[in-house]
Amino acid sequence: MPNRLRSNEPPLMRTGFHREPTPAMLALALACVVFLYGTGPPITKLITAPAVPSMALRFWLSAPVLCVLAARSGHALSRPILRRTAVPGVLFGVNLPIVFVALQHTSVAVVAVTMALQPCVVLIVASRWMAEPTSRWHALWTGVGVVGAGIVIAGSSSAVRSDLFGLLAAVLSMLTFSGYYLMNRSARSTTPIDPIQWMAGVTVVASLTVIPIAAVTSHASDFRMLGEADWIYIVFLAMGIGVVAHASMSWIHKYVGASRSSLVLLSMNFVSACAAWPINGEAISPVQVVGGVVVVGAIAAVVSRPASGVAASVPVISTVRSVAKNGRRR
Repeated sequence: MPNRLRSNEPPLMRTGFHREPTPAMLALALACVVFLYGTGPPITKLITAPAVPSMALRFWLSAPVLCVLAARSGHALSRPILRRTAVPGVLFGVNLPIVFVALQHTSVAVVAVTMALQPCVVLIVASRWMAEPTSRWHALWTGVGVVGAGIVIAGSSSAVRSDLFGLLAAVLSMLTFSGYYLMNRSARSTTPIDPIQWMAGVTVVASLTVIPIAAVTSHASDFRMLGEADWIYIVFLAMGIGVVAHASMSWIHKYVGASRSSLVLLSMNFVSACAAWPINGEAISPVQVVGGVVVVGAIAAVVSRPASGVAASVPVISTVRSVAKNGRRR
């Protein structure tokens, strides 16, 4: 399959996604993704329409846009790409409905804390499945970052409630997103698939996946409950997160290890807390500030000792890291 995809690839210089990035470019891209991901929950909270139709429309709006962008960049969606993105697309599509089910049986705080455990799962799987170098330093500070994210979430004013089914659904939502996340990293680091083309395939499959879910759990009247403001919020989620953030993250995955990028994304919890203040009127508590500092400190600690933050496709950076490693061994 990789050879077939490689032979069908058009020239890669048509979009900025194929330029060799500098560390500053990667840091800026990650910061933008963290900001967009972080604004998602506060914006979602403003939607008054039922959750499943809103979630389905988010996929249905972003899929055609990604397909058009992929075609315009010279990497139109194809059957080989759809086959390759089938499994991650299904995982991506069922993740939000599972989150919705979890929220019916447990509080937002419980779901958020469970999702914050993702870096630990990614760290374990990435070190074995994708042979990403991992040190005790990285593992230790990943744990610290998860604790910090938990402090940010626990510091909110949300009431905590849960039952066994809700907890299991929350864990399943974390695992499905972790699976999608790891498959994204694996495909982008080992094949020449264009990031927009990849996300177009994933989102198309996800859009098809949610159709039967929406048909079973919703009625036509649910879609008619969408107000003008709801459409604005859903369009922002579809374009800002579904297109820009996810395509950018797909590009980042080619150069940054999954375990490190997932740790950085923990900071989105603090961004959500900050954004909820002006958007939802939820003030930031001192406990959340402490948690945010812990997360940032953990990220800084891991970044200070990168094992393989940028792939070998960026020769200058990989050479510098190789020299640094050899120097430490001596």
